[in-house]
Order: sequence, then C-alpha cells, then structure tokens
Amino acid sequence: MKHVVITGGSRGIGIALARRMLELGCRVTIAGRSEGSARAALDQLLREVPAHGAVLSARACDVTQLEELEALWRHAQALAPIDMWINNAGTSAPLAPLWELSPRDIDEVLETNIGGVLHGSRVAMRGMREQGFGVIYNLEGFGSAGQTFPGVLPYGASKRAVAYISKALAGEARGWAVRVCTIDPGAVRTEMVAATWKNVSGDSALMASMIDALAISAEEVARLLAPRLLDNQRSGVRIRPWNEPVAWLRLLLVPLALLRRAFNASTMQTPRT
Repeated sequence: MKHVVITGGSRGIGIALARRMLELGCRVTIAGRSEGSARAALDQLLREVPAHGAVLSARACDVTQLEELEALWRHAQALAPIDMWINNAGTSAPLAPLWELSPRDIDEVLETNIGGVLHGSRVAMRGMREQGFGVIYNLEGFGSAGQTFPGVLPYGASKRAVAYISKALAGEARGWAVRVCTIDPGAVRTEMVAATWKNVSGDSALMASMIDALAISAEEVARLLAPRLLDNQRSGVRIRPWNEPVAWLRLLLVPLALLRRAFNASTMQTPRT
C-alpha cells in the first residue's frame, strides 16, 4: 500500500486526488492550512469513502512555515513510510496589473507557491533520501511553460519558478532513489480559479471564457491523474491528465465551445413574443 501525502489537500485538486488515491487503495495523509480546514476535509472524505478511514489522516500545515512542513513529515512518517509527496498547496492574487496589487498580495503568492514548494521539496527530499525511496510531485499551472497574460503576473511567475525548481531538483537528485516530477493539471474548475476570474471584462473576459471552455472538474482531473502518478517510474517528467493528441484536440475545440456559449447567451436574452 503506497502512502501519499498531499499539501493543500482540503479542497480543489488536493481533496479530489486524496479521494481517488484512497479509492485506488493508497494510504493518504492530507494537509490543510488550518486545523479547521484539515478537519473539515477529513470529515468529508470519511463520509464519501468510509471504508478507507483507517488509512486516512489529516493535519494542519501552513506551507509557508518550515516547521509545520517538518511536523507534517513526522506525522505522516509515523503512520507509514511515505512513497509520494505532492506539493499541491497554492494561491493566486486578484486579477490585476502588478502595480495595482498590494505587497501582501504578491508576497502571499510567492511565499506559498514558491516558498512552499522549495521548503516542501527540501523536507521530502531529506526524508526520502533517508528512507531510500520516494517521489516528489510539484503542481504546475498557468505560466509554468512561459505563458503570459495581463493580470496574472505573480501567479504565472510562481508557476514558472515551480517548473525550474522541479527540473533543477531532479538533476540534483540524479543517482538517488528519489524521483522529482511535476503535475500539469490543465484548466480545472476550482474555487481558486473561479475567484480569480470572477467579474472580469475585456480581454480578461475572453480568457476566462477560454479557461471555462477547456476546464473540467477537479474530480475528473484526479480520476485521470491518479493512476498516472502511481504508475510513473521516471524522474523529471510532467504528468498530464491527457496525452498530447487529446490535449491538442481539446484546444482546437475551444472556438466551438465559445460559439456555443455565445449562441446560448443570445438565445436566453432574446425576448419571447
């Protein structure tokens, strides 16, 4: 039975992955930013997959705090050796030009998305080297491949950094029985995405429509990703829900989805006589 630890496991992709990993027979430890969020996620999963309660645990962990990440490792390791550590916790700033964001907005993205991955990877790497095995997965996102779009600079920069961190760490770990990889989930319908793109206009509205046209639920992403994460035996790879041909096909279908949405909107606004 593989033991999977997921930071940011109290909602979105994190809790969806936890649910699917349990269904696939794994032991799972989830971390939420607060005691309340961790407990709520634990209770939710216990209701949804009650048969797996004996191999499920939860702990509060703010990934911007190194000591809390170290405590998460100790908590999980005491239950069973850790086969997989997923640095999933992330956040985004309001959709706005850089000069309109507060310093706190920027710092929170950098501390969570970059600092959390750096410190989480360090904690997991040290522990996995000691136990002699394991794989670290870091979550990518918009910007990890160099994409840019007005209003998402801190988030995009942080995900570009995640890609670099993962590639560099995989190189540093070469020769050890610890693998480092990334997860590219694509467009996912989560609370964070909805909050980021809410009430936008102009070019941002078009981007929001494209994301929504491409996006699928966190549950569907987890269903597609989890087996690939468990089966992967290589280091330095990017795991996606789909293979390349399917990904390109979905991208080509976006204009059709946008046309359908525009038609539906116009139909709803047309007064009946």
